[in-house]
Amino acid sequence: MSSPTKPTLLILGGAGAQNSAVAKIFSEAGTYTIHVLTRSIHSAHASELSPLANIKLIEGDCYDDATLISAFKDVDLCFVNTNGFAVGEKNEIYWGIRMYEIARWAGVKHFIYSGLPYVSKKGDFDPSRRIPFVDGKGKVAQYLAAMPTTPMAWSVLETGPYAERLWGERDIPVKDADGTYVFKLPLGKTGAMPLVALDSIGIYAQWMFEHPGRSAGLHLGVAIAHVSGADLAAAFEAVTGNKARYEDIPLQDVLDRLPAGKIGSQGSPGYSDPTLKTAPEHFGPWWQIFRESGGNTGLWTKDYGLLDEIMPSRVKSVEQWMRKVAYDGKPGAYLTTGLSLE
Repeated sequence: MSSPTKPTLLILGGAGAQNSAVAKIFSEAGTYTIHVLTRSIHSAHASELSPLANIKLIEGDCYDDATLISAFKDVDLCFVNTNGFAVGEKNEIYWGIRMYEIARWAGVKHFIYSGLPYVSKKGDFDPSRRIPFVDGKGKVAQYLAAMPTTPMAWSVLETGPYAERLWGERDIPVKDADGTYVFKLPLGKTGAMPLVALDSIGIYAQWMFEHPGRSAGLHLGVAIAHVSGADLAAAFEAVTGNKARYEDIPLQDVLDRLPAGKIGSQGSPGYSDPTLKTAPEHFGPWWQIFRESGGNTGLWTKDYGLLDEIMPSRVKSVEQWMRKVAYDGKPGAYLTTGLSLE
């Protein structure tokens, strides 16, 4: 008796941090044939994926109709994570919708969109709480909510700031003169970030594909927990035995260190697009929202009870995550969010 054919999963949006983590989870499952569309099959992230089982790298531009029509041929499932940092909000909205349209036309059975919360809508469109790269994904999710779940099921997997950012140069703790490790973040005294472990995105996506009766039409916001600066320091101290503390730093100091130039210019049509914003214009509201999110309140909330129901064995605290990854506060294999079109 022949074994059942593995469903083919197409991962769109490049081979960056999130998509690479998702591809690895599905490769390990061993029950999927995975196609990853990337602009360069020789990039650093793509090169890490090429030796893995059940993964086929396809070179091409996912922001192109002809390429998408070809890539969707004979595909059963799709995971989409577009790169607003690279192409800008307008293009991210257009291509998120276009990918859905082509997938549905091609006969894909289940379309998962990796989204972010529509925070400016939740904030009654207050300009000071508008994050363009976040809102772009939120608007695509709004579009999907208006679509039927037949003939193609759709799901939104809402993510957030990666826990893996704690390996990045800006977020690793700094060792003080007295040996104390200091986490310096602009979170205020009571702010918190809903940190998301990259591998968990793949785990939840797999659950969605394997439970379409529950996940079709579902907008699921995932995270480990809302983590404050004090939580980070306490977890680090518990895991490593090293003394640690949190220090709130002025938000403007963080914004002043960000690179100049508008985000999304790689996807611009070649003129000074007034809808593109600078890094401070993106990350000023980003940090301000998290300063107001302590205790799972404000504009960026998660339903942790639902996550516990869906995934009882999930990582539920930053301390648990640090133990799992053997976090020691040193710069590590940090996966960037992707200011490129990789």
